[in-house]
Amino acid sequence: MTATLILSVAACGGGGSSGGGGSGATGPSVTGNGLAPSSGPGDASLSFPAAQGDKWSFDYATNDPNAVSTSGIVGVAVNGTRSVQGVTGTVFTRSDPTNSHGGYDQYFYVNGGGVTLLGNSDPTDTITPLIAPYVELLFPVQLGPVSTVMGANLPFGKDSGGNAITLNLTQTITNAAIESVDVPAGPFPNAMRQTTSVSATAFDNGHSTPTVSGTQTIWQVAGAGEVREQSSVTGTGAPVTSTAELRGYVVNGVQHGLGAAADLIPSLVAGCGPNQTARPAIATDHTNFLVVAHKCNTSGGAPQVQWVGTVVGPDGSVKASVNLSPAVTPAAGVMIGLHAVVAFDGTNYLVVHEDDNNPTPGIAGLDAQLVAPSGGLVGSPTVVGQAAYNINRLSEAEALAFDGSRYLLVYVDNTAVIRPPQLSGLYISPATGQPAGVPFPISNTNDYDHAEPALAFDGTNYLLVWVESGSSPPGLSAVRVSKLGTVLDAQPLLIMNNTGGASGYDLEPTVSFDGTNYLVAYKDIRGGGGPKIAAARVSTAGALLDGSATVPGIAVTTNAAVTIGRLRSAFYEGAHWLVWDAGSSTVLNASRVSTAGTVPAAWPNGFVLTAPEQSTESWPAIAASAGGALVGWVDGVASAAGPITLRAMPIFPVP
Repeated sequence: MTATLILSVAACGGGGSSGGGGSGATGPSVTGNGLAPSSGPGDASLSFPAAQGDKWSFDYATNDPNAVSTSGIVGVAVNGTRSVQGVTGTVFTRSDPTNSHGGYDQYFYVNGGGVTLLGNSDPTDTITPLIAPYVELLFPVQLGPVSTVMGANLPFGKDSGGNAITLNLTQTITNAAIESVDVPAGPFPNAMRQTTSVSATAFDNGHSTPTVSGTQTIWQVAGAGEVREQSSVTGTGAPVTSTAELRGYVVNGVQHGLGAAADLIPSLVAGCGPNQTARPAIATDHTNFLVVAHKCNTSGGAPQVQWVGTVVGPDGSVKASVNLSPAVTPAAGVMIGLHAVVAFDGTNYLVVHEDDNNPTPGIAGLDAQLVAPSGGLVGSPTVVGQAAYNINRLSEAEALAFDGSRYLLVYVDNTAVIRPPQLSGLYISPATGQPAGVPFPISNTNDYDHAEPALAFDGTNYLLVWVESGSSPPGLSAVRVSKLGTVLDAQPLLIMNNTGGASGYDLEPTVSFDGTNYLVAYKDIRGGGGPKIAAARVSTAGALLDGSATVPGIAVTTNAAVTIGRLRSAFYEGAHWLVWDAGSSTVLNASRVSTAGTVPAAWPNGFVLTAPEQSTESWPAIAASAGGALVGWVDGVASAAGPITLRAMPIFPVP
């Protein structure tokens, strides 16, 4: 990504008044350029990775009027060597969908003293060949000046009258600071901020044009290389700006950050009609992942539905597939968009899913099935309860977590003695996948619904969060539950008071634990209008640490005009990762909340995790461990036109 500023200055710096003659100078001259010192310690910290196979991907955006598009994913890859400027340079190939040429090569020379830019293959860049080679990095890497290059009377094309235009230019590169930076690939606490400043004036017939100036700032990290870049060029017109943020990278054969998205099930839903989209659930065994989804197809004529599981490796590859239920023709009136939850106990996974063949409206039988990490079924499925199921609602009625001894299943109970539906808890044995005791009430009032439970375990107790509608006040509440099934809080903690707010929204609460506190994230509908995403930390003692019931503590997004869909979270690499679907075209967005309760200032509405492969990206789920994370989602439109695919993207650790 380096050297793009000089290209922008070259593009903006031309012109001048027409007429005969030039600036009157004797000829072009350049001072301060040349190769980095031949002696030095070399790149001991790997600040500039340059091995064959190293590659990077960036989210890139620009307002350049000459760009083919305003944004895209830019790739940079080490691509062999080439003799340039009398030395053997390393070729960095840039693939750029915003560039009319599709990209270009850059040539760098890395020796004991530093890194030298030798030039590039961009046909639109007329300046770099005049001032290269010049030093971009010195070894050892430390704060202070790197290089200053000055060019005088550089030939810069001709005006409309055929008169030569010349350019005077000064470029200064300085290592300015060591600081933290957040990019989609991950947080980097010790990034070196390097600033390149360029000032150029063109002369035509002795008359100077307005000075064109630009600043490029890059952040470089040992072991990763460049992780962020921003540039701005000002001249006679509006400023031209660009940003690039690292998504993922491979250095020395090891992948870090966001990986490539791929299909897990290419035809998860095919020809089954509208509103029949599957909603995936994910858990991890600390190496691989089990992705659970509901499958539907009409290849045999009438719709056939069943629950399926896919074992996915840490690199996103499919390792095994398993049918969790037999293929059946659903009963009339049953919507295909059912729900499931999954967790891991150290030996096997437990999947609890809604039965896809319930003949009674409003009731979904809950089937539990143990699954080995290899994908094999362990024992037989067990009916463990009945959940409230509303065909007109998208809210999910179950939550599952493991406490080291037993699973706790929390569900919106729809038994005959509880009206309206309330929350019940049930412990399930990891050895058998069967109930360990009887259901116990968590909420026992009968004057309003409890829905959308979310659950996490802190090593001692659980935190359960749910949505209350029709209560006084309505909103989002939480209680702690012990491993013995005791509700520890006589009065639920009110996280969001929605009195007088918009109604009819699914709040999509999600909970993750960071080793000290919980983070509760949710769709915030206070104040009316469309929902935003808010979050708050909750202590293990059940205290709200951010904001209040009426004021959000952590603003994850600020734009209420963007539609928010399903929201899920996981704690990964020192931060809470949040993923959600958003917008009318529906893309997957993500953000991170630190253990201190902060969101990167650069992401007031998150960053784009993945853009639509077909038409929409929806219903994301995420699971994580120290070894990596996986995001799964549904791709496509829920219509008979199908097909709808189940896709996933690995997130690799960042050192």
